[in-house]
Amino acid sequence: MKSTNIRGFRSGRMIMAMVGVLLMVAGCVVSKSQKGVDNLWRDESVPAFVRGETTQSNVLEALGPPSQVIALDREVVFYYLRELEKSTGAILLLYNHTNDAIIYDRAIFFFDKKGILKDYALSREKISE
Repeated sequence: MKSTNIRGFRSGRMIMAMVGVLLMVAGCVVSKSQKGVDNLWRDESVPAFVRGETTQSNVLEALGPPSQVIALDREVVFYYLRELEKSTGAILLLYNHTNDAIIYDRAIFFFDKKGILKDYALSREKISE
């Protein structure tokens, strides 16, 4: 009779140990990363950009170097990009699940050959710091 109690006790301890190991291996993940240039075009202190008056130098002074400079036949484009990636997930022994979301905050400026602002646009999506 004692041997059955000992076996039951040992198997119970084994199950508890296995559950403990599974709980230590399992976990949650939350991460956030930002890439690209600072989205200064959202800052209230940045001077207003005026079509036909603002120059390339004004934009560079206010926002810094763009993510990309694109030279077209009759114009130059400054493209600014800020990217925010958020991830959440559960890490389990046999099953892992993550949910990723990426938000892009963009500004694009079109200049004529003389370096004068023709047009510009900001994305609807905003990334706040």
